[in-house]
Amino acid sequence: PPLRELIQDRLTGCWNDNPLQDLREKFIAALQYIAAVPRQQALMQILYHKCEFHNGMISEQAIREKMGFHHQSLLEVLQRCMDKKLISGSLDLDVILIILHGSFSGIVKNWLMNPTSYDLYKQAPALVDNVLKMLSPDGSVRQLMPNEQQAEEA
Repeated sequence: PPLRELIQDRLTGCWNDNPLQDLREKFIAALQYIAAVPRQQALMQILYHKCEFHNGMISEQAIREKMGFHHQSLLEVLQRCMDKKLISGSLDLDVILIILHGSFSGIVKNWLMNPTSYDLYKQAPALVDNVLKMLSPDGSVRQLMPNEQQAEEA
């Protein structure tokens, strides 16, 4: 099954009113799942190796799908974020999707090449927050932090 299905039990689901926070939680959970589950790491290794060494056997798009990057779903979430003014209204969402795909695919691929270079599980929140900074009008993720603190206090 796609990664987005495998991480469902790791999600709090308490961000229905904030699609950006929900997206953040899903990205973090996905990276942490990859870091924690050897079988998922092996699958990612296989997918990337087939993509690199056997042209045409599996596409980068297929890898993204396995990682949970479903283009239309992400586009819809980003549009909801824009409608709620959680992200800049001047963003070109098609370009942002390319950047998000490249960022998270690159994070995973680079970590798989050298898993001891950093703790992907521990650093997942910081990695996700820094990627998401580009979506904010002022380059911050402050709209994510108050909601996260409220959830921890609840």
